Amino acid sequence: MSPLRATVLALALGLSACASRGIRSPEALREAYADALRRDDPDAAYALLAPEVQATLSPEQFRERWAEQAADRQAAAADLEALPTELEAPLRRGTTVHQNGAVLEWTASGDDYLVTSGLPGLPDISTPKQAIRAFVAAIRAADFAALEGLVSEELRARMSDEWEARIDAIEARLEEPGAIELSADNQQALLRYDKGRAIALVQSPQGWKITSLQ
Repeated sequence: MSPLRATVLALALGLSACASRGIRSPEALREAYADALRRDDPDAAYALLAPEVQATLSPEQFRERWAEQAADRQAAAADLEALPTELEAPLRRGTTVHQNGAVLEWTASGDDYLVTSGLPGLPDISTPKQAIRAFVAAIRAADFAALEGLVSEELRARMSDEWEARIDAIEARLEEPGAIELSADNQQALLRYDKGRAIALVQSPQGWKITSLQ
């Protein structure tokens, strides 16, 4: 889907803020944009964009993109004409599913939309051990699919095996009593594991953070 068509669909759902042109409701904004599409008026459409969007796109750039995307504009106009009755009113709450599998619940609050549930919780980094556990969990949950197009299959497999072995070694070492060494002032910590490797941490106002990973 092109940026222009995506913008129009967002407007149709009442999810975009409008520029200060006297338009006070998502429904009015949608109708104004639909009218700009019907009249083939890029300047009127540009005036309806939020200031944040206008700051990244000049009127000249918008007109050029508008001209290049005639087919998308026609499709967007058709989408607006075919908008189901149940979607004519702006959405005030909903659920979205994202590529990483996260499911977010959101609701309208004034002129903004707020996520009410589904955001990942902050990790517990109150102790060196908990900080390392949180790090291990983050690595295990990471999606390395993006690497497939950047490195060879052999290197990717080797990296995956190496990290899995390293994380296993860290977890095993964490279970040993006294594995974490603290500095005299209790502001730094060190976990030695697997053939001379180590994780160094330092205490911050927010909790313990990893500063070095060997």
